[in-house]
Amino acid sequence: MARSYRKKETESLATEELDAERNDVVSEVQAEAEENKEKESDGIIRIGEHAEAKKLNKFDMFCLKIWTYIVAFVTTLAKWINIGFFKIFKKKLPERYIVAFISVILIILLMLLVTAPFKITVNEKQTLDIFNNNLTPVYQKVGDTSSGNPIYKWGYANKSGKVVISCQFENAFEFKYGVAFVNVVKETDGIIENYWYLIDKKGNPEGDKKFYYTTELGDRLPVGRFGDDDKLAWVYIGGKFGYIGTNGKMKIDALYNDAGDFIDGLARVRSGSQEFFINTKGDQKSDSYEKVRDFSEGFAAVKKNELWGFINTKGTVVIETRFDNVSDFYCGYALVKSGSSYGVIDTSGKLVIPLAEFNDIGVADYFDTSWWN
Repeated sequence: MARSYRKKETESLATEELDAERNDVVSEVQAEAEENKEKESDGIIRIGEHAEAKKLNKFDMFCLKIWTYIVAFVTTLAKWINIGFFKIFKKKLPERYIVAFISVILIILLMLLVTAPFKITVNEKQTLDIFNNNLTPVYQKVGDTSSGNPIYKWGYANKSGKVVISCQFENAFEFKYGVAFVNVVKETDGIIENYWYLIDKKGNPEGDKKFYYTTELGDRLPVGRFGDDDKLAWVYIGGKFGYIGTNGKMKIDALYNDAGDFIDGLARVRSGSQEFFINTKGDQKSDSYEKVRDFSEGFAAVKKNELWGFINTKGTVVIETRFDNVSDFYCGYALVKSGSSYGVIDTSGKLVIPLAEFNDIGVADYFDTSWWN
């Protein structure tokens, strides 16, 4: 009996110890779980439980797409560069280095793009028409004077080198729209005549108008040139300026004290002390100014109250008259001057080279300032 009692007692004690040990383990697990829960509540915010999810608007989505495209582009480019590098050197570079290099290049390009207005690109490509209407003016000896001096005259030759309009003129313009101005100087009964007239491709007069040179013109000729966008040329007749058509007839009466070529469908003229622009019908298309210059790249310089600015082809002031002097626009830029300070503006009037006490600017030679006063 004693042996049997001791066995049961032993089993009972073992069971109690096992239950106690199990309870201790459960308590430790529960305590650890509580501790982890507290840590989670202190350091982690669960969006679904503690905050509302922010919806992306269209701008955010656009920026996200752009960023995705940039990352995809850079990654793809890096892979292609690595493939090329491997084909040449049989080695591969870590793509993260290539991505970093491309990123630096893109940043530099972006910086250059931002500072681009400070770099003036000049297009010096020009074209030269040797043969207009298949004819070109030529200068040739036609005889000798009584004292033996050679006499030279102008005429016209074709592409074969054959003179098709005899050399008989003192001066000759190139043909345009099938006509050309020529100059004749001759003496009749001691009276010298010096005039220009219009001829066709056969050398025959086009119309009956003669445009005489007078000392009032100084170094200026009594005829202009036909423009690219119209069929009108200014002429000096009867002490005034007007415009002639290719048929030799006056298209705009000689009413002006000065006149310029038609550019972009407009020409500058002066009436009394005021200058303005007219269209091909002779209608005034701008306000009157103290001075105006020919159009260049869609802009014309105008002077008001002793200051210069620019108008567009509609006659609207697009750059206020605030400079002492300006050049014509060239490749989208114009040279400006205020006092002794020089600068460069773009077509919006923004100073891309600020006005400062510069004695000169390196790109100044590209701008025509021959008429600056």
